[in-house]
Amino acid sequence: MPEVVITGLGPVASNGVGKENFWNALKEGRSGVRRISRFDPSGYPSQIAGEIPMEWIQEVKPYHKNGRGWSTHLVLTAAHLALQDAGVSQNEFSSLRSGIWVGISSSDMGVLESEYEIFLESGFTKSTNLFASFPHAAASELAVELKCSGEVVTVSAGCPSGVFSIIYAVKSILQGNTTMALAGGGDAPLTPSAYASFCSAGLLSSLFNHDPQAASRPFDAMRDGGVLAEGAGMVLLEDAEQAASRGAKVYARIAGWSTSNAASPKQLKASIVSSLTGALQVEGLTPAMIDYISAHAPGDKFIDKMETKAIKEVFGSHTYNLPVSSIKSMIGNPLAAAGPLQVIATAQVIQDRFIPPTINYHFPDPSCDLDCVPNKGRVARVNRAIINLHGMGGANASLVLTRE
Repeated sequence: MPEVVITGLGPVASNGVGKENFWNALKEGRSGVRRISRFDPSGYPSQIAGEIPMEWIQEVKPYHKNGRGWSTHLVLTAAHLALQDAGVSQNEFSSLRSGIWVGISSSDMGVLESEYEIFLESGFTKSTNLFASFPHAAASELAVELKCSGEVVTVSAGCPSGVFSIIYAVKSILQGNTTMALAGGGDAPLTPSAYASFCSAGLLSSLFNHDPQAASRPFDAMRDGGVLAEGAGMVLLEDAEQAASRGAKVYARIAGWSTSNAASPKQLKASIVSSLTGALQVEGLTPAMIDYISAHAPGDKFIDKMETKAIKEVFGSHTYNLPVSSIKSMIGNPLAAAGPLQVIATAQVIQDRFIPPTINYHFPDPSCDLDCVPNKGRVARVNRAIINLHGMGGANASLVLTRE
């Protein structure tokens, strides 16, 4: 059977852009949550987010709006980093049976909101607005930039969208349709109207506006909601033989995956159980064979509790020997980018033999009694890890990575 491996990492997160910056921030427990500067948040109950400093992006791939949305640019930046990390040129990518899969939660809200204001004043819009706000814009622009004529797909399923994209890319490689793929996702929801919607839904923390870096606190008893973020994460996936033929560094192998759906909040625990169990079954892994879980854990009172219950049901007595951490404590929740950034972090966990912490864990919650690697990372040999995602609307995805 063919195997699929990860050979390039492209993280764009609020606490670091690029493999080294991102990983060092996670290892050190550095948060990227800060007071919002893109617009005046003073009238909002929550005033903080995982916002990426513009200069970090400009150092990698300069941003000139020219009709391009910010979320699209974040995805293109992440793809550039993944190719660079893998040592693959644009010409090499286009010469192979390559494909592109991008997860995104919604249209580019920055384009829609800013141009709508102009439309109300003038009655006209720019001709570029239609494409710039198109959900498929990031995948399409990336395909044009890389001259990719293979499969180019956009997936939208909320927070798990980026992991769905990775799963679909893996399937294409296993089916022999593709030998190399860029897959992942990105979102840029930090706009006045989009942010107001999350606030109105009661999904965001409002108790820590005075101390932004303390706001994202998965599993902690003082958690009062998630922290919205922007970001992107793209990985380069290859057929293992193709990777070996070019002498590529392999970070990890994709060893299992599964998706499920919760049609109501009452089904959430059962659907997470289904997703985790399905991912293990692809290669007949037992729960005791997993060394680490990268949890979805956004800091939501209900979701963190249900994910904990699901983990305990699937992993049984092994649960209390199993480190479970949430990088959202440091990057916030960048929606469709969350999963790919967890994949990138977990690949580095396997390579570096170090598990990043869940920061801001100070008040234990009896309903979330996991080893959540509180506040300080730890050295650990991780041969197999599972990544878990849940999204608004009910979608779940789980992905198993193993040492090559």
